[in-house]
Amino acid sequence: MKRIGITALLILALAGVTIPSVQPATASGTHSITLMPNGTSGTSKIVRTTSHSYKLPKVTFTRAGYTFLGWAKSARGAKAYSDRATIRFTSSVKLYALWKEIMPAKPAVAGRTVGNLLWRDEFYGATGSSINADYWTGRYCDQADENGGGTCHNNEPQWYLPSAVALDGSKAGNAVITTKRVYAAPAEGRCLAWSGCQFTSARFDTQGKVAFKYGYIETRIKMPAGGRNWPAFWMLGENITSVGWPQTGEIDIAEQGGNTPNRNSGALHYSTNGVANDCCGNHTYDYGSYNGANYSADFHTYAMAWTPNRIDLIVDGIVFKTFTSTSIRSQYWSFNNPFFLIINNATGDFGGAWTYWTESQMTIDYVRVWKLDNQGEVFIR
Repeated sequence: MKRIGITALLILALAGVTIPSVQPATASGTHSITLMPNGTSGTSKIVRTTSHSYKLPKVTFTRAGYTFLGWAKSARGAKAYSDRATIRFTSSVKLYALWKEIMPAKPAVAGRTVGNLLWRDEFYGATGSSINADYWTGRYCDQADENGGGTCHNNEPQWYLPSAVALDGSKAGNAVITTKRVYAAPAEGRCLAWSGCQFTSARFDTQGKVAFKYGYIETRIKMPAGGRNWPAFWMLGENITSVGWPQTGEIDIAEQGGNTPNRNSGALHYSTNGVANDCCGNHTYDYGSYNGANYSADFHTYAMAWTPNRIDLIVDGIVFKTFTSTSIRSQYWSFNNPFFLIINNATGDFGGAWTYWTESQMTIDYVRVWKLDNQGEVFIR
């Protein structure tokens, strides 16, 4: 670069020529672009440049259950820039990732009209984190009705531990119940089996938090493998604390035994005399079953189409059993009231003999509730 002497500068100044200021590329001439993840757990990214225009890098943030739309100038602002857009600026800027929630497609139910999505849990979250406490309560063994309708009946040889269910942190989002064969009692929990306990597992439910009345209720689950496993997706009447079982009613949407991995079953349990807090000579049930794929080898959908005086049980889109208020063996139909959801992997005789596994997993992808034939309510307690 040519140097301009002091004398030459004075001459130019006296002649009225404006002399431009020259700034070196120092920190004072550097601008920063801060990219904020905005709603996800990623770390903000800072780009520094001396230019007044810059092509944004390809977005590296991800948010489970959402798609990236672009960049906004505030956390709740409208889209200002697309991914990898070239922006122009005169000072440092902060941009916020803009997200749109991915909504699930409506399921197809033959001969029925599926309406709006009413409620769902996709089980998104960091690896090892707890299930959503606004929706679910993890249970210990305790047969009080207030404890999720009562747990660990039927001489089930497991300790239920809330810590035995956690989110897996995957992009799809899953809750995983891990069932273990153990040889000593855990530090917490109770064993209520008269024959003793040999497993730890988990059960969680929406009692006192979310209740449902009618609609299309669906889950997607990969069932646990191995004899003695007894997984279920089911419901109990919200009024169980006042009328007891079986008067409250029980809906087993999906129930399986690990020794018969190709068989899925479902049932309704109900009272034959309609008397509250009377158990158990007044109990009976009707059931249906379907033999299909190995339900522990991959994910499958399990659903209930529920309208007044009718319940259809469905596996992988196939209706395998229909119950109505006139088809059951009682005049007392308890299934036009709000119910709460339960997910568990029990152990016991329903699952056959133990097949020497040390750990099994029940993986739950989602639970979704839709309106059906203009019927369906969700009650947030």
